[in-house]
Amino acid sequence: MLLDNFYTFTIDSNSEQEIIANIDINKNHSVFDGHFPDTPIVPGVIQVLMIKEILSESLGFKVQLESSKSIKFLSMINPNQITSFRAKIKYQKNENIFKVNALLFTQDMNILKLLGNYKKLA
Repeated sequence: MLLDNFYTFTIDSNSEQEIIANIDINKNHSVFDGHFPDTPIVPGVIQVLMIKEILSESLGFKVQLESSKSIKFLSMINPNQITSFRAKIKYQKNENIFKVNALLFTQDMNILKLLGNYKKLA
């Protein structure tokens, strides 16, 4: 993980072209001191990073977001209210490009939807 102790994830299932993972947030992390102290939220860039890291671990090699068709932030993650949520990542491989359709969600709401292309890093 790029941010020490900010979040952890476990992969529940990794079947052909679909990954399901649990993500846990450290609500006491210093990131929340500046983002934002009175009403903390998980930064959107970190949510996108989570998808990349889960995909990389599941595939067994590092990937990088090459392009995105759509990234929609549907709900905020306040770590005082939500410390655990899930990721569902569907992908199709086309040479060294992975077309990804990802969703971060809780039982009650969708948090982020991402459609994009990831490439394998050398």
